Amino acid sequence: MDRDEQRPDHGPDQQLQEGAEPPAAAEPTEERAEEAQALEQLAVEAARERPRGELPRYVQTAMVLGALLLFALAFFLAGFWVHAQLEEDGGDGGTTASASDDPAWGPKDAAVTIQEFGDFQCPYCGSFAREIVPTLRATYEDKVRYVYRDFPLVSIHEFAQKAAEAAQCAHEQGLFWEYHDRLFADQEALAVPDLKRYAEQVGADTGEFNQCLDSGEKAWEVMLDVQDGAKAGVNSTPSFLVNGVLLSGAVPFQQFQAIIDQALAGAGD
Repeated sequence: MDRDEQRPDHGPDQQLQEGAEPPAAAEPTEERAEEAQALEQLAVEAARERPRGELPRYVQTAMVLGALLLFALAFFLAGFWVHAQLEEDGGDGGTTASASDDPAWGPKDAAVTIQEFGDFQCPYCGSFAREIVPTLRATYEDKVRYVYRDFPLVSIHEFAQKAAEAAQCAHEQGLFWEYHDRLFADQEALAVPDLKRYAEQVGADTGEFNQCLDSGEKAWEVMLDVQDGAKAGVNSTPSFLVNGVLLSGAVPFQQFQAIIDQALAGAGD
């Protein structure tokens, strides 16, 4: 018998002859079919739960983290800039250059400079503004330099920040002290509509004032005042720097009078 006749017709390793059909693939088992169906159902349900157009959760998380990182970077850069400004603006007599454009009365070369750090929503600042400041001004306006600085206590006074910005907007039009008195005359109504109404009452250009207030452009000026105050040890309102010496609280006129008269005597006035 020839060797060809002895070779089995079909063996496990026999190659397919040219043109022969491959064997049919094995049918999936019932267990695999159920598993595939379950996965498909989960995918459908997940697609239904996510509203159309909503990004996947991992993308949303990445976007939130990126926004937080950008905010932290901006905050750091802002703090660095303010610190640099304060270092550059240092002056003598406890008055920094950042106070040079703040509202003030009295001669610039006065022997005594008083800086008040105030909050328009603070009741003690209100009583001081109504009762003590007019007496100080009437007594010492030609001998003392009095500067108003902003120190809004935003953690307890929700309207103080915008009120401070509004007063700076009025100052830009040469109406600070009129606006200052109007705010302290009605400290219970300091919402933005009230601030705009008071601007009209003191004769401000309401178009310019409203644009100034709504844009928040004076927030930096307020921040610089707060930074100066904190650097000098201010932590409450009203507080005062009298030739660089810190006084806290609603100081009575007699105490101011004694300090001012002593300083003026020392300066030869």
